[in-house]
Amino acid sequence: MLNRPVRDIAFACALLLGLLADQLVRVPGRPGLNVALWAVAGTAVIWLLSRSRETPVSRETWWLIGGAVVFAGLLVLRDAEALAVFCVFSGLVLIGHAAGRGALAWATQANIVDVAAAAARVATLILIGPLGWSVGPARRADVPTSTVGRSRPRYLRMVARGIALALLPLLVLTALLASADPMFERGLQALFGGIVPLLQHLAFAALIAWCTSGYLRAFSADDEAVMEGVRIPRPALAPSEIAIALSLLNVLFLVFLAVQVRYLFGGAGFVDVAEGLTYAEYARRGFFELVAAAALVVPVLLVADWAAAEDDARARRVLRATSTLLVVLLAGVLASAAYRMKLYQDAYGLTEQRLYVSVFMVWLTGVIGWLAATVLRGRRRGFAFGAIVGGLACIALLHVLNPHALIARVNISRAASGAEFDGGYLRTLSADAVPTMVAQLLALPNEERCRVAAMLKERWSGERRGGWRAWNLGDARARRLVAQFSTPADCPAAATPTVR
Repeated sequence: MLNRPVRDIAFACALLLGLLADQLVRVPGRPGLNVALWAVAGTAVIWLLSRSRETPVSRETWWLIGGAVVFAGLLVLRDAEALAVFCVFSGLVLIGHAAGRGALAWATQANIVDVAAAAARVATLILIGPLGWSVGPARRADVPTSTVGRSRPRYLRMVARGIALALLPLLVLTALLASADPMFERGLQALFGGIVPLLQHLAFAALIAWCTSGYLRAFSADDEAVMEGVRIPRPALAPSEIAIALSLLNVLFLVFLAVQVRYLFGGAGFVDVAEGLTYAEYARRGFFELVAAAALVVPVLLVADWAAAEDDARARRVLRATSTLLVVLLAGVLASAAYRMKLYQDAYGLTEQRLYVSVFMVWLTGVIGWLAATVLRGRRRGFAFGAIVGGLACIALLHVLNPHALIARVNISRAASGAEFDGGYLRTLSADAVPTMVAQLLALPNEERCRVAAMLKERWSGERRGGWRAWNLGDARARRLVAQFSTPADCPAAATPTVR
């Protein structure tokens, strides 16, 4: 319930988290230890508020919050920027699910509509920030009959809330106007001295506090009555009609596979003999065909199952058989695209984008299989959560693989065997690849060996930009190795080290 003590505690905690974020997160460099520490502080606030709830927080919610903290902790493990983006995104997905129904158990049995409605609820409450605490059920203490001596505290609270509501737009607009007009900025500086940097800090802290207050509102009250009213009317179409529509799609896929069977399964031999067709075009076209096919099949099958009436069991069996055939035809495209990507990597080596595309293909294959095991068998609840968990598992798998170290190892092995090698790309990898490059430096051609040695000294010497707040294990290990690293004797002196 949204009683006043809980609201006041939430406001105070949101303000503290905003100030903490300004001190921890607002630093140059990729997120690392700072975000992990802030996530732990946010979890402590959530636990504190959970003790004031009349409805206990579900075990499912604590698992989701724990998963978000784990992904925040993974920011400390690797240095690759893409992995940092994936971790932040995963944490936001999990923490959003935790508050989706106000800390009630719902996610594991939710369908697509439930997930979309819960996401809209959380996003709306975050957007309106502290204003959301006036929305929904509230429990207020009985107002005493005598209010003598209470008007002044009530007036002060009203003024304080008014100032708090105006603080964020006031600070943001002041900072923007100062950045837009140098005369206005000089006037502010003359009037308030160093107020502009202070306003920038306060604006960032206020923004985080505003959003945090809205999230705590979403977490603290379930709004079950409102959420139960969110329903999209089902058209209840005849299953036979939908089966006919899917059969036409099956015919289209069959014709597509029949016409392009040599292209889809020709492999390296077809690429060699086809005029004007390169490995890059072969793999790239395969990937986009995969994306297009998945974009067609998954939503169509979900909508088809949702829109079909439940009363005709025989027609629904025909519909599911038709849908299963469509999934089987898609499997042919999946296999071709995966094989084509393998040819691309064998010919040109491994890059971050190619590795992520390959992992995405694994996730998409799992989604298609999970759809066949749930939705096509009449168990549509749980499909959305399973697909999300599969995506999060793939992101966790990337941390186990250590993409940049794997890329460096594969490409250096190619260079040692005389295959085509892109040394310039190797030198752009993050600190995660440094141990591999140091260990296998002698396997590189002499000229490229010297370039990599100079890059190591230049990028990974000195202190990390952002200091201890942007610390991560991969970067710390790289700097420790480079501090002990000696440039090969046959290379010129390395460039003067710079701070990354």
